[in-house]
Amino acid sequence: MAINIVNTEFPLKIFHATPKATIGWGAYQMAGEDAKKIGIKHALLITTGLESTGIIDEIKGVLNYAGVETTIFSQVSPNPKDHEVHAAHKAYKEAQCDGVVSVGGGSSHDCAKAMRIVESQNGRSIRDFNGVNEFETSINIPHLAITTTSGTGSETTYACVITDTEKLFKMLIFEPSAHATRAIIDPALMRNLPQKLTAYTGLDALVHAVEAYTSRLNVVTSWGIALHAIELIGKHLRDAYGNGNNAEAREGMAWAQYCGGHAINSGAACVVHSIAHSLGGLLDAPHGLCNSIAFIPVQRFNMVACPEKFANIGRALGVNTAGMTTIQAAERAVDEMERLINDLDITERFADIGLKEENIDQVAEYAFKDFACMVNPREVNTDTIKMFLRQCM
Repeated sequence: MAINIVNTEFPLKIFHATPKATIGWGAYQMAGEDAKKIGIKHALLITTGLESTGIIDEIKGVLNYAGVETTIFSQVSPNPKDHEVHAAHKAYKEAQCDGVVSVGGGSSHDCAKAMRIVESQNGRSIRDFNGVNEFETSINIPHLAITTTSGTGSETTYACVITDTEKLFKMLIFEPSAHATRAIIDPALMRNLPQKLTAYTGLDALVHAVEAYTSRLNVVTSWGIALHAIELIGKHLRDAYGNGNNAEAREGMAWAQYCGGHAINSGAACVVHSIAHSLGGLLDAPHGLCNSIAFIPVQRFNMVACPEKFANIGRALGVNTAGMTTIQAAERAVDEMERLINDLDITERFADIGLKEENIDQVAEYAFKDFACMVNPREVNTDTIKMFLRQCM
């Protein structure tokens, strides 16, 4: 008897592995033991210039006390570049390191993942790996990712985003074995995060959760953790922004960003990320800020494709939807997300970060080629993306 397979857009789902993670106050003090357990004796410590905060000295001390030697590489910019990846690889080889410890947010972690890809592939250009990869031999370079921001969730994903400085766009690189070996998420390392970065990274986490939940991939295992991330953000982000020393808020956001990263690791990003990737490559603009600016116009557009999901998002954000129709609840969800952005004083527009009318065609073209556009809840094309860009100018 023939088996009747229902024809759907994405009939097969893939749940991607995530690294073992230690989460909580003082977790960073386990860095030395964790590094040793995954086989690191001499770590390349990759960071984005956090030395002035005292965090790098503290982590270095913890590693050294456990007998793990360190070489610091701090030449990573907020949007990691292809040449920075290769500079990190050169430092790794010259110091004869046997593992990586990345300290920071997505920039540090992504550079570390990309450096491991280059090393595992005999020094090939990182540009060779744009898109989906599946290496015959898994990456075996141990990587401990220690997170200091509450946004990207990169410490738990198998993707990395690197700027191609020749073509001026962000490569979205997937490789199942590229995720960190272990992760540490410690709210104590997030307490000194400036207000603006608290806002940008917190909104980044919200975009991850919303897009993973509404993505047409429909990876059910991402739904619950995405909704919980949304609930945590609605409850804690304003407080973390208003008072960085609010311990409950910082811990809530530490969990929120991890949950958002966990959700997006299998559930995927959508068109907000496509736009942010394109703008980040062309203008070297902050990823969280780009996400924040594009977020509301895109959600108002997407809402009609899955109003039930948006109604659930509204409830997760604390909206009392009693007596509302589904579409009314969905509309209130978008209103609540917009109110959160306003409460965080995010007033910038794309013109403020350097986008000009003559850039719009190029940005839309690159964004449309981004994988995330394929799974956006509502179908888009380059004209749709141009509309978003102009709405956000």
